[in-house]
Amino acid sequence: MIRSLGRGIRYLSVRWNGTSSSAAAVSKLKASGFSLPQNNPPPPQLTPEQTIQLQTDSADFAITKLVHGVTPKKLAITERAVSKLRLIIETDKDPDSALRIGVESGGCHGFQYNLKLTQVAKELAQDKDNDLYVFKRGPAQVIIDDSSLEILQDSKVDYTKELIGSQFKVVDSPYTSTSCGCGSSFDFDFDKLEEAKLARGSS
Repeated sequence: MIRSLGRGIRYLSVRWNGTSSSAAAVSKLKASGFSLPQNNPPPPQLTPEQTIQLQTDSADFAITKLVHGVTPKKLAITERAVSKLRLIIETDKDPDSALRIGVESGGCHGFQYNLKLTQVAKELAQDKDNDLYVFKRGPAQVIIDDSSLEILQDSKVDYTKELIGSQFKVVDSPYTSTSCGCGSSFDFDFDKLEEAKLARGSS
């Protein structure tokens, strides 16, 4: 029933009489019918370059295989690192050549990389603690100990050409918090590493 309050103001009066028809009418008044429109912004669109980079990153980890040791932690070898290690293998005529990676304390940011060329058989023979892992992509092999892999997990081994020279480098580490300009000294985020460890344990 519509009633007037004067000055052109009216209001709608709804009476409840307990009949089935009234109950049916009231039951149609659901909260969902009055929900405000959602103005959620669309997800950000990746540029073609970003899309290609994501595909490359995924391929690097998918192609790199763990061939010695057992661990859920991952390490990727880039195509440029593979090309350089292949050249070293062909030049030295030694298919057992590999890149050994370690993390040790030192440098201006607390920790530094120790990278050297070596041989897989030699390193495994000296592995008294049985804590070495060997990752392989094509002919390229990378050797890393367990404590270093704990810090460098989900990173990539790359070969870069810069003004200061060409070198193997560990790049795209998600747990590095700070690093020096040359990239040889760094610090890492202990909290993020702990979160990654907990995530692995719950999966």
